Amino acid sequence: MNPILQRLKSKTYWVAVIGAVLTGMDASSGFFSQYFPLAYRPFIPLFWPVLMLALREVTTTALADK
Repeated sequence: MNPILQRLKSKTYWVAVIGAVLTGMDASSGFFSQYFPLAYRPFIPLFWPVLMLALREVTTTALADK
């Protein structure tokens, strides 16, 4: 139970969950994709993994400790 509670406190984890939900919504409806030029639409699903990697690198310690 403790590892689950630690993950729920992680802002990076919540960004990943929200990103997964938004990517799923966009894949089924195309709601967000319509606002991007056609040339960039195939790269939209790559946004979340890149964001997660960036957050992971920036937040090597808890934000409260910085």
